[in-house]
Amino acid sequence: MIVARVRRTLTERGMLEPGMRVVVGCSGGPDSAALLSALAELGEELRLDLRVASVDHGLRQDAALDVALARAQAEAVGVAFTALKVEVEAGPSLQAQARSVRYGALLRLAAELGAQRVAVGHTLDDQAETVLMRLLRGASVAGLSGVQPAREDGVIRPLIDCSRAEAHAFAAARFAGLAADPSNQNARFLRVRVRHGLLQALREEDPAIDSHLAALADDARQVRAHLDGCATALLSKAASDGGTVSIHVLASADGPTRRAALRAWAAGITGRDPGRSQQLELERLLRGRGEVMLGAGFVARVGDGRLRIDAVSAPDGLPDGGLDAGHAGAKVVKE
Repeated sequence: MIVARVRRTLTERGMLEPGMRVVVGCSGGPDSAALLSALAELGEELRLDLRVASVDHGLRQDAALDVALARAQAEAVGVAFTALKVEVEAGPSLQAQARSVRYGALLRLAAELGAQRVAVGHTLDDQAETVLMRLLRGASVAGLSGVQPAREDGVIRPLIDCSRAEAHAFAAARFAGLAADPSNQNARFLRVRVRHGLLQALREEDPAIDSHLAALADDARQVRAHLDGCATALLSKAASDGGTVSIHVLASADGPTRRAALRAWAAGITGRDPGRSQQLELERLLRGRGEVMLGAGFVARVGDGRLRIDAVSAPDGLPDGGLDAGHAGAKVVKE
């Protein structure tokens, strides 16, 4: 039963402790409705103080109807509800920007309410899709780790070990009304093509492919955690007070640790993880010459036996950071 699986996930993955206040992000759809119902059933047992929040991005005319459904679902299980309205600025990757704004709004509400966790409704299927999408984009071990079941900022995914089919059946048995997001059928999005095309074909070869991909993500996450620890130790030897790193120290390390250190070093300065190709280019800089454009207005260069990252000016007509500088902005209104 899905409630038992969620209980096990919360415990084994260390997602929360009894007595915590949790904001449950609900869209009105079946995944988040299943999440809400499962947590509500576990609420007394785990002494959870649940609050529901639904975010209207203002991107669809009928979004207010979805928020109304989420409100009705919260009322059905007796949980306090907050509606949030945000504005997503125009820019590349609208879905990614909307996601960033949504998480920002939920985390800010959690801080205002004194909640320690924000629960969202990603399932095992979502994890499998994410791993496949990242494989198609040439992911490294870090990318194969998929979505994190429990993030450092307090976001948790209690349905991550439950299938989408189970979640939808569970929600349909408990709520009369469930929202349907039309973007989930729009083949313009890679996730939709993976979900209805590639993943379906893989299931014909192996019905357990979703579980296998999700297990791969768990394994990759553990490998990444180990590499991150090794990278931290390496950077402590290689880095200077000025933020440069020693070519000699990095070159003496094994490849996986070296690349993890370069990724962490670049991310710490630029605020964004370099992709796999950029990590390999950074590694090539250890030969002693050249430069690597890191996007967001930064370039890595070699000088005096060390690597450094410099800020560069954007071309006329582009914001600082050039073509890669599309960041989501938002104004949040509680209703």
